[in-house]
Amino acid sequence: MILTNTERLVIRDLVPEDATNILLLNNDREVLRHVGDKPFADLASAKVWIADHRVGLPHGFGRWSIELADGTWIGRCSLRRDEGGETQMGYRLLRSHWGKGYGTELVRALSTVGFERFEARYILVKIARANAASVRVAEKCGARFWKEGLCERFSDALIYRIDRAKG
Repeated sequence: MILTNTERLVIRDLVPEDATNILLLNNDREVLRHVGDKPFADLASAKVWIADHRVGLPHGFGRWSIELADGTWIGRCSLRRDEGGETQMGYRLLRSHWGKGYGTELVRALSTVGFERFEARYILVKIARANAASVRVAEKCGARFWKEGLCERFSDALIYRIDRAKG
């Protein structure tokens, strides 16, 4: 099922057939450099991760695949509510698709979904301090630095906040 789409992107449900791409994404050390995940051991581990969608998001929302309009798989994303009720956004792209504006397009689309479908008051984007590219994307999408805090294994993350547009 398609969650949303943009001019260039389709954000759709993760399916078991995505496991090969998820394995590839989560085994690229450069992709993982600014996130708290460890590489998957094998294809079976990627399939379990996809199947454990509800376990991995106990307070709601989802994880999705990101494709180009032509069906090329380029990454995955999520919107999730944490135990305190705050909405958080996350995403990662295959390295071959970095620097093409897909992150900005995705963050804008997920923000719209978060506000309109999931009725988020605001959306948090937690970014490892060293991840300058993600900071640029967040700022281009109207996110403002909110505070410092924890993000997975990073104790000095930058927490950006996207507020619902007034009006």
